[in-house]
Amino acid sequence: MTDRSRSFFGARLAGIALAVVPLAASAEDAWPPEIYNPTQVDGMLLLPLPCGGQIAFRRVVTDSVDPNSPTGPLSDRQISMGRAVDRSRGFIEFRRPEYLTGSLSDPATGERFYLIGAYEVTIAQYKAVMDGPENCPPAPQRKDVLPATDVSWYDAVTFTRRLNQWIYAGTSNHLASLSQLGVDNGFVRLPTEAEWEFAARGGLSVSDAQRNEPLFFGEGDLNDYAWFNSAASSGGKIKPVGGKKPNPLGLYDVYGNAEEIVLEPFRMTRTGRLHGGIGGFVTRGGSFLDQAKTLTSARRDERPFFDVQMNGEFKRRSQGFRVAVSTSSVPADLSQMSRLEAAVQEIERQVPGPAEDQPTQELARAAERIQNQSLRTEIETLNARLAAEFARRNELEALNLRAVLVNAVIITRELDLSLRSQKKLSFVISTETDGATKAGFETRLKQFVSEMDTFSGAYAISLERIAAYPEEIVAAQSRSMQAELNQQGQGNLLQFAAVLQHNIQSFRRDGRMRPIIDYLKKLVDQSMQ
Repeated sequence: MTDRSRSFFGARLAGIALAVVPLAASAEDAWPPEIYNPTQVDGMLLLPLPCGGQIAFRRVVTDSVDPNSPTGPLSDRQISMGRAVDRSRGFIEFRRPEYLTGSLSDPATGERFYLIGAYEVTIAQYKAVMDGPENCPPAPQRKDVLPATDVSWYDAVTFTRRLNQWIYAGTSNHLASLSQLGVDNGFVRLPTEAEWEFAARGGLSVSDAQRNEPLFFGEGDLNDYAWFNSAASSGGKIKPVGGKKPNPLGLYDVYGNAEEIVLEPFRMTRTGRLHGGIGGFVTRGGSFLDQAKTLTSARRDERPFFDVQMNGEFKRRSQGFRVAVSTSSVPADLSQMSRLEAAVQEIERQVPGPAEDQPTQELARAAERIQNQSLRTEIETLNARLAAEFARRNELEALNLRAVLVNAVIITRELDLSLRSQKKLSFVISTETDGATKAGFETRLKQFVSEMDTFSGAYAISLERIAAYPEEIVAAQSRSMQAELNQQGQGNLLQFAAVLQHNIQSFRRDGRMRPIIDYLKKLVDQSMQ
């Protein structure tokens, strides 16, 4: 059996090498790769299915957590969902904040993540799960790589339930392979709206600014990435999965082809938030029946759970789904509960000192001594508002520190580039004999020196702001920042992040820029020798 034909459930939580876990021999032949991975790209995480099938996943990192951070167990990421829209869809897709973190984690890197299907669930995969393993369908053909459509929300949930039952069956080794990969008590389910949209936009593989754009791509046009309603595109027919280019995370058909059912019910949007009314279910991404101009990362629609004209569950020929893998949020290990409780106290911290000495704690103790129930309730309500406000303030401070650190890393790189340019120009000037040419180089050198003065001033401001925070908080945010830079493909900045750490310590000692500039010059001289 080749590595490509072996079945496995995910990546080792160390996140470095793709793990392949052999499974017991199946009564059915293993599917050829072009059925479960039509694009034949490497790096897919494969989950075994009944009847010799498999399903491909991508890992979606949401954030990086310092394991020693007291707030780590409750950290998450604020993301922006929706878009600035005209009034015609403002009640459906208005931009709003949301919070997200993966329930899976990598102890080696501190990364939190979830898995999401690289492709929409296909007819072959749907039949294998819904009919197998007792009644496996015939060997899948190319036509079975079409998305499974004309399914209801309940059908999609039943698919995940049956697949989980098969994985957890005591007579199989599929649960053992799942646990062997470090995904204890994991399960397959429909993705949430936030998970779907974060992944569709490109996750951490793109910058925050790129992720907030209406479309995940900047080059080419929609026809390169999606099947939509046009004679030059879908022609009014569903298409095999993986026929277009992927998004930055390697997900296919997030726009068009089949509109994708997600887990939670539909709610309209108001300015900056979801509306309180609960409706039907949500489909995301639009379909091959939609016009190109309506397909964006924010595209969402409401569908009814049941329909009178269908005499039952609502189904649509353009309606399919993809699945996700996660685990429970609250750890099964009760010893971890104290960390969660401590994280709540740390998130709401107002002043330095023990948790029991915080003003809100003192106010809570004072409220307990008040006999007037109305006044006591009023004080307790006010105390809850204060705790929430302190938590919001602390979160904003952490985000601000992270932004200042990123800015300081970029300035460190700019100072490095400026010093290198100055050194090269100084050498050229020292060897140049033509007066006019030499004067031109000297003018350019003065420009570099002037630019460096500007960068140095901005650098000093950044260092001063960073040094105002406790060292342990800076260290924790720095580690998280470096992990995110690496996740975004900006590993070239990590060397400057290391230099920044040295410069922060130097600035803490004496608050002077001169030693820092001298240190940068020394590094440049050493690297250019």
